[in-house]
Amino acid sequence: MKKLFNSIIFLMLAGAAAYAQPAWAGNYVFSENGGRTVGGTAIFITHEMDVSDDHGSLTITIQSNGYQTSRDLVATAKVEGGRLNIYFESYGENNTFEPYEQGDLLFSLEKKTVKGKTELLTFWGKFTPFVPKNEKTGKVYFKKT
Repeated sequence: MKKLFNSIIFLMLAGAAAYAQPAWAGNYVFSENGGRTVGGTAIFITHEMDVSDDHGSLTITIQSNGYQTSRDLVATAKVEGGRLNIYFESYGENNTFEPYEQGDLLFSLEKKTVKGKTELLTFWGKFTPFVPKNEKTGKVYFKKT
């Protein structure tokens, strides 16, 4: 009887995890405005993330472009609890710097409901913003589009 109960619990948890993954699929954007350089050039960087559900596994592409920036990353993700943990997999064709190793936790996203509205909190890992004021973890940065 105990084995049957444990089996049912396992199937329910596996089903919940499989259901949670498609809820994360979509496009996300985070824009940074760092003002202007001494010469007047705008310091603006846009991070675009695409989360795709590929038959039960989440594949992610992240592109960061703007002032002195060109990141092109491929990542995988795991839904753990209420968080989407994003792990570095490889570099894309348009990447200029290579500071990550396969398996590095880039960052995590967590959905939180505040006053009936869902917010998306970002917890930085190896992937960090370029503008120092955006480095505080646990804040809203990425927005689903």
